[in-house]
Amino acid sequence: MDKYNRRKFLLQARNLTYAGATSWLCGCGGALSNSDDCSANPSPKDSKDKEQIIVIGAGIAGITAAKKLQDQGYRVIILEGRDRIGGRIWTDNSLGFPLDLGAAWIHTVDGNPITPLVKQFGIQTVISDLKSQWNYKGVNQLLSESDELRIDSAFQSFMNRINKLKKGSSLSQQLTLADIAQQIIDSEELTGLTLKGFRATLSSTIESEVGEDIANLGIKGFDEDSEFSGADVVFPQGYTQLVQALSKDLDIRTKHLVQQVAYDDNGVQVTTDRGVFNGSRVIVTVPLGVLKRGSVKFSPELPEVKLAAIEQLGMGALNKLVLKFPKQFWPSQPHTMAYVNGNIPDRYVEFYNWQKYIQQPILVAMFSGSFSRSLSQMSQSEAVQNIMSDLQAMFGKDIPLPTATLLTKWHDAPFAYGSYSTFSINGNIQDCDRLAKPIGDRIFFAGEATYGKHLGTVHGALLSGEREANRIIRIDK
Repeated sequence: MDKYNRRKFLLQARNLTYAGATSWLCGCGGALSNSDDCSANPSPKDSKDKEQIIVIGAGIAGITAAKKLQDQGYRVIILEGRDRIGGRIWTDNSLGFPLDLGAAWIHTVDGNPITPLVKQFGIQTVISDLKSQWNYKGVNQLLSESDELRIDSAFQSFMNRINKLKKGSSLSQQLTLADIAQQIIDSEELTGLTLKGFRATLSSTIESEVGEDIANLGIKGFDEDSEFSGADVVFPQGYTQLVQALSKDLDIRTKHLVQQVAYDDNGVQVTTDRGVFNGSRVIVTVPLGVLKRGSVKFSPELPEVKLAAIEQLGMGALNKLVLKFPKQFWPSQPHTMAYVNGNIPDRYVEFYNWQKYIQQPILVAMFSGSFSRSLSQMSQSEAVQNIMSDLQAMFGKDIPLPTATLLTKWHDAPFAYGSYSTFSINGNIQDCDRLAKPIGDRIFFAGEATYGKHLGTVHGALLSGEREANRIIRIDK
């Protein structure tokens, strides 16, 4: 049974033109300006002329940049504050099998730069059918076809209204997506289950995608990112396999908390809690949330235009609650399930059927925005009780309780302060370009927040690492 497919629905409604699927091969993409040279294999100077490059952060962006530079003969050192590599790619094995608590999907595999790497390293993936979502209005009661049609019609009106306003005056550009949603609710007189289903669709298609409430999202940056094509896949044995394969033979110093980056015409000096590191250049790949907190100091201070970009972009809060049960009590067919007859928009939870991928009775509950932040302030037992109320509304009060749980709190994690970046009310893709712009020939910036066309994705982070490595190589030609 095909229910709401977030990406497919959004992309059809927007009538997007996709970015070139092969742009990653030369480390360039939509976030680059026309003045950026796109050279697939720029040749560096001889290794004797090169000084040390420092990379801050051992996520996919930092590892990709370091590997590219090291393969070209550079001396590279990666400084990572955590006791592990991977950043927001984090495979946990505490329940006896691998579970991705951060990034979990390759979204749209055709043309995606992650895909050939997975094949190269022989990493197993399984197709994840995002079209297969079942929406419940009561115990073992799905939305009817007529319910679905009314909700779909309202959502299509919402998308049409946004597309029209994006072409309008600058005043209309200041509206939030919540403002537009309310216009549709009022004009179409949505009530009852149709109203709840409409709000649930907004949560599923938008809020769950970016980790933020539509009240904090604007028209200005909406619809500026793009995707590749093809299926979505997950990693039964965990995403960390890819990071481990890419990081082989790299010099990575974990448990090195970077405190300050100083720079001048002669080079850079990176101060950590375990010593000082000097180099010719530094690539900063820390998440946007860390930059927003000012956890890393810069001397001299970052330019005002870059500080403004950091302020303008948003950092979402998408969290997971992994629920391990003594047995499966839910249907096997759907990829995701949701209760849409509850107190929406104050709370919306999607349950991902991980039984399909690892043959264990596992549901992964995912929730975003203000509800995600509030849930993470609870104790784990309180959070489990809260989320279980949705499952009981869908399958009855007599379902078993979980035997083990894992709760993420990405927005409070000191090396992330959020799940991934997004366009806030006044933010747009130009802010990503400003964030990506180097400071002279000394400080370079990578990470998913710097790659606007693929904002908030693993492949966006990877492409940004390629971009900055190529930028340094071009300078040294």
